[in-house]
Amino acid sequence: MLKYFNTKLGEILITAGVLTQEKLESALKEQKKSNKRLGDILIENNFVTQQQLIDSLVLQLGIPYCDLTELKLESKIVRLVPETIARINALIPVKVQVGSLVLAVADPLDYSIISDMSIYTGMEIKTVIAEREVILRKLDEEYATQKVLEAAREFIKESKETVEIEVPEIIEGDTAQPIIRFVNMMIEQALSLRASDIHIEPEDKKMRIRFRIDGKLTTYMEAEGGVMPSVASHLKFIGNMNIAEKRIPQDGRMTHKIGGREIDLRISILPSIHGEKVVIRIMNSLGVELTKDKLGFLPSNLEKFEKMLMSPHGIILVTGPTGSGKTTTLYAALKEKTRGDINIITVEDPVEALISGLTQVQVNPKAGLTFAAALRSILRQDPDVVMIGEIRDEETAEIATRVAITGHLVLSTLHTNDAASAILRLTDMKIEPFLVAASLVGVISQRLIRTICPKCKIAYKASSEEAYILGVAEGTLLYKGNGCESCKKTGYRGRIAIHEVMPITPRIRRAIHDRKTSDEIQVYAIEDGMISLKENVRVLVVNGTTTLNEMNEIFYGES
Repeated sequence: MLKYFNTKLGEILITAGVLTQEKLESALKEQKKSNKRLGDILIENNFVTQQQLIDSLVLQLGIPYCDLTELKLESKIVRLVPETIARINALIPVKVQVGSLVLAVADPLDYSIISDMSIYTGMEIKTVIAEREVILRKLDEEYATQKVLEAAREFIKESKETVEIEVPEIIEGDTAQPIIRFVNMMIEQALSLRASDIHIEPEDKKMRIRFRIDGKLTTYMEAEGGVMPSVASHLKFIGNMNIAEKRIPQDGRMTHKIGGREIDLRISILPSIHGEKVVIRIMNSLGVELTKDKLGFLPSNLEKFEKMLMSPHGIILVTGPTGSGKTTTLYAALKEKTRGDINIITVEDPVEALISGLTQVQVNPKAGLTFAAALRSILRQDPDVVMIGEIRDEETAEIATRVAITGHLVLSTLHTNDAASAILRLTDMKIEPFLVAASLVGVISQRLIRTICPKCKIAYKASSEEAYILGVAEGTLLYKGNGCESCKKTGYRGRIAIHEVMPITPRIRRAIHDRKTSDEIQVYAIEDGMISLKENVRVLVVNGTTTLNEMNEIFYGES
């Protein structure tokens, strides 16, 4: 059957004019060694594209193509075929039609599995063609979601049958317990969807779970409200928090192992009128894998940043709103600075990623280990480079400035909207302008923007209004996402940072000393060559990385 299938597939593609006999023979030889499917080998070697393969089969066999990305499948129909069989053979039931089952398949010529499915289901099988990766994604989505819902239903049933809703005893690793399976599957679903945060929210009569994906919250599922106390109690338990305490906010941390990777989870509990809301921030505890050149810096901005990092002393600030990737930028810089002849110490709240070669200090205000207290101790540890998670108050700002002007390089973050505003923020913290001017090396302001999904990216011609906003000619090609399964119909997949990098030039140093406003300093910085955040994102719109809609959303109302 396999030999017949290979010959037939090869003949179809040759007849369609998309494959040569020479390439077919080469692929068949490779298949004997690897035992992979012929279609996969042809695509992997760029002998044909997946679309050419599908189009040829549709044309020659008369089997229709099915766009699974546009279909909402019924769970009861999908489950007519066991998950293992569906995954191995890349097929998924689509619908039932008067005693027949429509199967979306990647290999419509694999007659043996089609025959087996007819015997297994007791129905006539009709086939449609779909992309293998889309079928597998649909299976992931369907079965993973169903497992979570089943665990939730079992958990709800068990909760109703017990007098206490709280989890009376939790044994780590006992995945047979519905509460543990429910939480584990929820976390794994969030990871598979590239979520950065999980929001578990109590409402009047229900519990809502939302995932933050590419900066946007999307509803994942809803369940009966009665299960919320047990979910919160379990998460407090695994996060080493006080299960009995429900009146005050609590923070915890845990490590979740999945697929050989350890994922660091930060758990925040906040009491509300309907119960305790839980937010889980997903981090990678194995360390940051990014380097400076992978953070989205434009070439000229990267060059300025690298010059800043070469300074032996002074303060480098990264500013931006919460969730703009400031700490990631600092970690990438620290990894580049790490070497045997430099002592690097960080003070963080919390430590967001573990990096070898650094001494990382976790702030603990309850024990008296504040940012300021830790910094005073650090100076006795002979540091070369100090990273402060955030300059939050006057005392921390004063010590950081003193550390910088006494011969150390200090890296830290501030919450300001642009680079120039960081100077005003420091002076508001009672740091004298002459000290700011003397200690500051440079400021980087950044935000995260969504990038266009590469799977459904399409081009279109800029209208006159769009061309005016972007400063390009009318009709210039711009890009957007059309919406597909890969991006969950959003048109976006992933995010990239935009920056404005402001080195402290002699003119800006004088302006700080003379107490110039942040607007005036911003003008000087642009005249000295700084690329503004808006200009950075404009460049990314024009080169097809993001969209004009995303630019407008970030800078709405700004001139």
